[in-house]
Amino acid sequence: MMTPATNGLGVVVAWQSVTNRTYFVQRSTSLADQPAFSTLQSNVVGLAGTTTYIDTNASNSTAFFYRVGVQ
Repeated sequence: MMTPATNGLGVVVAWQSVTNRTYFVQRSTSLADQPAFSTLQSNVVGLAGTTTYIDTNASNSTAFFYRVGVQ
């Protein structure tokens, strides 16, 4: 996963991907909580090279942890 960045719409999460896989994106505000992560989006179709997801519900006042996995 690449370093998340902000744009006018929210936090942009990007990662290296391939076309024959689907991915999920998860977010957490605390790694101490259990379960730590909740799924934001599943069945994200991979693109050749890089795939991105924009978290439009992220606010600048909170720190977030993201992870991406292969389904």
